Amino acid sequence: MGKLDTRTKEYMRDRTRFAAMFNFLIYDGQPVIDPEKLFPLDSTEAAILDSNGVEIPVQKIRDSLEAWEILEDNQAVYVLLGEEFQSAVHYAGPVKDMVYDSVNYVDQVNQLKRKYRKKSDEAEVEFDSDGVKIRLTRAEFLSGLRKGDKLKPVITLMIYLGTEKWDGPRSLHEMLHFPDERLKAFVPDYKLNLIVPRELKEDDFAKLGPDLGFLLKVLNHGKSGMVELLADSQYQSVDGETALLANDIASLGLDIVLNEGGKANMCKAMEDHDKKKEVQGCIRGFRLVFGDNTSEIIKLVSKEFQVTPEYVINIMNTMPYAGAAAQA
Repeated sequence: MGKLDTRTKEYMRDRTRFAAMFNFLIYDGQPVIDPEKLFPLDSTEAAILDSNGVEIPVQKIRDSLEAWEILEDNQAVYVLLGEEFQSAVHYAGPVKDMVYDSVNYVDQVNQLKRKYRKKSDEAEVEFDSDGVKIRLTRAEFLSGLRKGDKLKPVITLMIYLGTEKWDGPRSLHEMLHFPDERLKAFVPDYKLNLIVPRELKEDDFAKLGPDLGFLLKVLNHGKSGMVELLADSQYQSVDGETALLANDIASLGLDIVLNEGGKANMCKAMEDHDKKKEVQGCIRGFRLVFGDNTSEIIKLVSKEFQVTPEYVINIMNTMPYAGAAAQA
């Protein structure tokens, strides 16, 4: 996606939108996750894997990662929330996200190990975070964790921003070939947390809020459904950033104009787009009759659509024979 991919990540990193996505996924749109309780983390997932005494560095870069702070018995606990954006179907999606989560858990374990294991002349003697000497059991020492240690849960959400049907796997088991169905019970599955705009129902969009609701609704309808969608007067004032991103992701080809308040009238943008197509069709028709007589074409088209010659020239300059229009 290139620059569009970067813009999408920046757009989705907005805490209100980030929270709305996970509230939709986990809580059916209820505002349980407070944007003010989200804290951005380094989206680089890095860990050192120990394979038979050989340390293997692993690094993966997520699109976005946030820590959600929750109060439990007046103590702050955290859940890690990660987002991944896909412009095309990813046929290894479950493995991709499973690796992100697994590397994060490995890193959490390694952090706990580093917390306890400090250089000491006494084997199996450790220090807690306050520097107080503690003694681990042999099992705890070998594990690098104390018996009561808990890791932070990691939830990864994949958001598909394509307009085509998602026909990829949604779980690890769907990617595996089991010659004997009884084997499934012994192979842990990994479910892909996936949002596909085309699969959303009408009442889902309101649960996502006005910005995300509009963006995913555009992807739900696709380019062919824009005339019907943008006939709704509620889209006369759409968040400008959302309008520009929706226009690019769905390849709508609209000329988006933002007002002083940073809003876009998507209804008018659609009307202008349709009018532009009609004018282009008229220009092509007159060219069959008048050939390169650009001045005559401009005069006739201006009269036909009650527009200025400059408007016609601007459109002609986006079409073949632009040089003739520019000189008219």
